[in-house]
Amino acid sequence: MLGPSRSGKTTSLIIPNLLMTTRSSITTSTKDDVVRAMSGARRDGSTLLFDPSGTVDTPPGVRRVGYSPLRQASTWDGAVLATRSLVDVARRQHLDAGESHWNERAGALVAPLLHGAALGGETLGRVAGRVDARDATDLLNTLAIRYGEAHPSVALLRGVLATEERERSSIWSTASGLFAGVRTDAARAAAREAPLDLDEFLSGPHQLHVVSPSRYQAVTVPMVVGMIDEVVHATYDRHHDGARLLLALDELANVAPLPRLASIVSEGGGQGVLTLACLQDLSQARSRWGHHADGFLSLFPTTVVLPGIADRATLEMIHQLAGRTMVPAHQVQHSRRGRAQGYSQSWIERDVMSVGDVAQGRDGYALGLTDHKELRWIELTPSYADERFRPHLECVQPSRARSRER
Repeated sequence: MLGPSRSGKTTSLIIPNLLMTTRSSITTSTKDDVVRAMSGARRDGSTLLFDPSGTVDTPPGVRRVGYSPLRQASTWDGAVLATRSLVDVARRQHLDAGESHWNERAGALVAPLLHGAALGGETLGRVAGRVDARDATDLLNTLAIRYGEAHPSVALLRGVLATEERERSSIWSTASGLFAGVRTDAARAAAREAPLDLDEFLSGPHQLHVVSPSRYQAVTVPMVVGMIDEVVHATYDRHHDGARLLLALDELANVAPLPRLASIVSEGGGQGVLTLACLQDLSQARSRWGHHADGFLSLFPTTVVLPGIADRATLEMIHQLAGRTMVPAHQVQHSRRGRAQGYSQSWIERDVMSVGDVAQGRDGYALGLTDHKELRWIELTPSYADERFRPHLECVQPSRARSRER
């Protein structure tokens, strides 16, 4: 879904999908408008809130949940996956070989630390403090007693600690950067909240709302991405038992820039995960996913383009996909005295729509790009004006809904 703020994404597409789906769902937002609308909606399933910023009030009927990578790290394989999520989030586009090396080495240090801390019942804040203090000797001894010297967690941690002092210092410094998202009191408090019950959540049409205001996104992204990754992989593990998940990710590039978004979209459909990704335009995608963003219109089977996009590259791409068509051109032949004495018809080739048509759209409509890459106009009806949804949203005043439309 491509469209700028206040183009109607929330009321015309996100809320209707949340009301209609029978899947468990995760939705992301920079504001609490969606969770408040859904907290008053009549539907099956519970409404949950994850707020790593600590700034969002809990609406009536909504229960807060927390996230910590330590739960996943209770097994060694889980610790490796949780660490990979932290490392991937810390990466930036166009990293040189040296930066990639330090991230990999930091991951080799952090995975054993997370696993040892999880086994010892430590908090996430304590793990971050260990990394900043470069304190790992007792965790190494704990892992060695539990597993023996041959276990990967022991071998990795012992190898990092035995590295030459100058390189070891760089590894610790890089590892400290991986925990930038848990340095705030709010993030540590969110990690201590009761965790999401994955089995219960995936058993029915429950909703998890992730709200991250813009001024906190730089530090909340690792926690948000980690939680979504955990739920996605839990769905993969349980999809043969009927687990189904909808990811309705508004402001995706800012709130939840999933490093492995492409694999979730391409592989998730066959494993129970359906992704509704909302971006302002493709330039936003390029800034987060680099050259992979050029294939987003192919990666997603269906694309909805809302009015108001100003990114030239996005508009040109949609304009070219619209293609060209043959239209009749009529010509009247006149005599020397100006009287019509003949009529002819020819065909000329024209663009189906101009760049301006794509940018301005039609009032009350969006452009839909089908799985065959055909463009069609789709009528949009805000949820508060749609007879199908009014009974579910009767607790939400239309005036408030309109004021929050984005």
